Amino acid sequence: MPHTPLQMASRDGSKEIVELLLEHGAEVNAPPAKNFGATALQFAAIKGLLGIAHLLLEYGADVNAPPAEVGGRTALEGAAEHGRIDMVQLLLNAGANIFQEGEEAQYESAISRASQNGHHAVRRLLESYHG
Repeated sequence: MPHTPLQMASRDGSKEIVELLLEHGAEVNAPPAKNFGATALQFAAIKGLLGIAHLLLEYGADVNAPPAEVGGRTALEGAAEHGRIDMVQLLLNAGANIFQEGEEAQYESAISRASQNGHHAVRRLLESYHG
């Protein structure tokens, strides 16, 4: 499945287009393309687009949506990997689940991605939420 118009607008940082699409009923939680895709919120998180992320969350974007099967990231993982500390904070405040169980928990993956890329402030923020 290719990217939806909303996903492309989010990826491209086009807040006005994102807003227009949402106002006209675009599916805020459309799944990502299988290979290296992302939801609209995941694209915003990876790129650090706080205004778009706020808007998507207002329209019910799933902060814990699963990533693409191949090369995907959750919103929290993508934000942590790229050192987007304000985005990580927003996602945590919006209910990003750092306690999920599974093969590789989102929390551990986000910590690992932040650390591998030298984003120590993001790592510390995540650790403070994990307790």
